Amino acid sequence: MSEHVKIIDGIVSIKPVLDWAYRLICKGLDGGSVEIAIRRHTKGRSAQQNSKAWAMYTDISNQLEWHGVKLQKEDWKILLTNEWKPQSIIPAISGGFCVLNAKTSKSKQAEMADLIEIVYSFGSSHGVVWSEPALACYAEYK
Repeated sequence: MSEHVKIIDGIVSIKPVLDWAYRLICKGLDGGSVEIAIRRHTKGRSAQQNSKAWAMYTDISNQLEWHGVKLQKEDWKILLTNEWKPQSIIPAISGGFCVLNAKTSKSKQAEMADLIEIVYSFGSSHGVVWSEPALACYAEYK
């Protein structure tokens, strides 16, 4: 984690936090004006969620075709992520079209849980037999 970010969980002694902020502000002022922001910390997707999603994309890729086309797991991620947050299609620079896909890398844990539900629903309705990595911890997301 950056030395410029401090996440405080729960009740802590405020003096060390203020000392840390004071030192950082003084250091920053040597280079000019500084901006201080205090905001609620929202946890991003967990490593477990990320691993689970990729295991699921792999299972789907190994077992299904889409309209007669065998897709790679990365393609399934794009296709299923579109069900979660629809993509945009814009004109490409040199003609044709460009698809702007939703990103999952900055998604929150609750958002990732929603995407995992969409993937499970799709795969299950298409007869996918889930592997052990894909099944791990599913109860957590029900």
